Amino acid sequence: MTKEVKEAKKKIEMLTNHLLDSIDVDLLSDNQKIAYLKAIQPFVMPKLESIRQQTSFEVSEGLEWLIDSDEKDIEKDIHQRLGIGTYTGDKGLA
Repeated sequence: MTKEVKEAKKKIEMLTNHLLDSIDVDLLSDNQKIAYLKAIQPFVMPKLESIRQQTSFEVSEGLEWLIDSDEKDIEKDIHQRLGIGTYTGDKGLA
């Protein structure tokens, strides 16, 4: 996608967001609110789905141990494996 097309899309999105933000929904009649909802629904749902996908993640089976491990234990293990610092057993790094 060219730079000009990306810029045009961004400007349209900004204008659309400004327009939607400027509409006082409380002043609309029930029929107007329904029409408004129908108009914005195709744009809102994909955006919400995108946000959900970006905020959810799955941890692969090989990394599940990280979730329940203490940060200090992980740091100690990494340092021990990399030979960083002086490993002193239960005392951690010296």
